[in-house]
Amino acid sequence: MQISSLSQSTAMKNSIANIQTQLADLQQQLTSGYKADTYAKLGSATSLVLSLNNQVSQSNSYIDTINTVQLRIQTSADALTSINSMASSVKTGSLTSSFDLSAGTGTQTSFQTTAGAYLDQMVSLLNQSVADRYLFGGKDTQTTPVVSTDLMLNGDTAHAGLKTVIAERAKADLGADGMGRLSTSAPTADSVSLTEDSGVFGFKLSSVSSNLTGATVTGPAGSPASLNVQFGATLPADGDTISVDLALPDGTTTTVKLAATTKNPAGAGQFTIGADAATSAANFQSALTASIKSEAGSTLKAASAVQAGNDFFGNPPQRVSGSDPYTATALQDGTTTDTVFWYQGDTSGAAGDNFVATVGDGQQIAYGARADQSAIVTALKAAAVISVVQYDATDTNAAASYSALTQRTATALNYKGTQSIEGVVTKLGLQSSNLDATKTSLQTQIATSQSLLGDNLNANDYEVSTKLTTLMTQLQASYQITSSLSKLSLVTYM
Repeated sequence: MQISSLSQSTAMKNSIANIQTQLADLQQQLTSGYKADTYAKLGSATSLVLSLNNQVSQSNSYIDTINTVQLRIQTSADALTSINSMASSVKTGSLTSSFDLSAGTGTQTSFQTTAGAYLDQMVSLLNQSVADRYLFGGKDTQTTPVVSTDLMLNGDTAHAGLKTVIAERAKADLGADGMGRLSTSAPTADSVSLTEDSGVFGFKLSSVSSNLTGATVTGPAGSPASLNVQFGATLPADGDTISVDLALPDGTTTTVKLAATTKNPAGAGQFTIGADAATSAANFQSALTASIKSEAGSTLKAASAVQAGNDFFGNPPQRVSGSDPYTATALQDGTTTDTVFWYQGDTSGAAGDNFVATVGDGQQIAYGARADQSAIVTALKAAAVISVVQYDATDTNAAASYSALTQRTATALNYKGTQSIEGVVTKLGLQSSNLDATKTSLQTQIATSQSLLGDNLNANDYEVSTKLTTLMTQLQASYQITSSLSKLSLVTYM
């Protein structure tokens, strides 16, 4: 009988080699902690592992984007919070400051100087950047959003700044005679007419109310509007009044009120009742002219400055048309060659939410604030206008004009019916909170994916050790069998 020792030996060697290969693989797993050193060795799990790795990488990329966006949002919110605080200080100062021209300027109060300092800080905050990207210029992240405070207010040799725009508008609104583009006349000896100018500047006649005894009041009517007061044989009684409501350039109104009196001379806001209708009419016209000039030099001047601010901070800015403001009748758009454009950033679309970031698969968020948003412009405009208007200490209307301007400044900063800076900050906060939720969701996805990756990639030390022990036992047995076979011969077998 013949024994195929060669066949047995070959089979045993193959078995030992296979065991040794398995042992080497298990020892590699035990050392590295991974089931395989290449994806190809993972077998059927390869595609799953590659997909999970891609998901983790993409999710981490989204989280990096979220962190960057949140930094921009937080920086923007901090800047706007500071601007809002300064705007509140301007509002408080407007309500509490008195008309005391400072010795330093002689033409402005100390509060006006403070408002100018606030404006400078606001501009600086709006021009800050994060990682070489300006935050308040919309999609244009490389251009300084707001011009310098000096250029904004003073302009340069070629470009008119806010001061020039206010000065031009003041002339256009008050007129050369200081009557606010109104004129009085006496169509007859016993009547007085008050007529507005045909252009857009100055006072506009709104309404009139009267209890003047014996007088007939008509209008305002016509284009341009006019009203007429006709005195009769029966003269007004002492204390009778007439009130003319006048519309102002900034959309507000004021009232010129005159009371009939027997005193001669009459006091401010009064006219002397004459011996007859003609004398009463003449006295009324004189008093009406004086009251209108006083109102023009105070309330109209303030309203004109506010409206000039509205004109300047618009896009494009508007200026008085023509070479002579006193006779101008219309506004015209400023150009980049003759007027300062205070905002230099992107103007496409509505201001705000101008940045878009992808923070998830098919998930985008619009975020950010822009310097030309109405709430921000209101704060800039309020501080700018009040910081540049100047007063003459000898002007009897200066205190009243200052009061009218500060009241308007405070009113504007109430943000009644419009979005406030606080509203913008709140919106930014909500955007950041939404990003927090998105980031948490992504982190959960990453944790789940990494857990699955661990199941498919990480070696189980206990299982590997158990397999190693089993294979070592098998290998030892194989060696023993091989040794026994090597000693076997035909003689011993027989």
